[in-house]
Amino acid sequence: MTTKERIIEEAFKLFLNHNFEKVSIIDLEKAIGKTRGAIFYFFKNKEELFNEVVDTYIVKTQNPSDKFKFDDDFSLEQFIYQYINGINTTMSKMLSLSVVNIYKHYFSLYMQASRIYPNFSEIMIQNSMDELNLWEKVISRAVQTKEIKEVDTRRYATIFRSCFLGLAFDRCFSYGLNTEELLAIYMDIYDRIKK
Repeated sequence: MTTKERIIEEAFKLFLNHNFEKVSIIDLEKAIGKTRGAIFYFFKNKEELFNEVVDTYIVKTQNPSDKFKFDDDFSLEQFIYQYINGINTTMSKMLSLSVVNIYKHYFSLYMQASRIYPNFSEIMIQNSMDELNLWEKVISRAVQTKEIKEVDTRRYATIFRSCFLGLAFDRCFSYGLNTEELLAIYMDIYDRIKK
């Protein structure tokens, strides 16, 4: 890990646990184990460092093209498993940072980012639309190949996406998202619409 990557990771942990405004330069120095000179060699100021944290751990992490790897000829069932794998990979990266109740703090950081990171809302809306479109594309193909019944593809894309978002938010205050539970829900939906 480079010095810059280490600074970003340690700052991420700090911003997870404390609001942007409450984090001082001294807090950053202690958490990162570097002097302000070393920190500001890479970043102009605290806001630029915060934005890099958000870019690394939220914007890129939540980008569907980075999060979900799949082939264009995947069936809906295969896509569901790949989708769950993508979530598990992201969650493993987050859990490896050893932050207590990272899920709750992640949502808090998300809300901070909406106030500080330039165009954050628009970027995340685009990520959300891209993911919804990805679901719709896979569901449309499943209808065309007769893997599933004729369904309203946009509505089912929204259902699949909303299940993930709802469970992720609901469970963030306790033990975090259980992807086995999410998979069971997805497979129940799939079983109801498959041919």
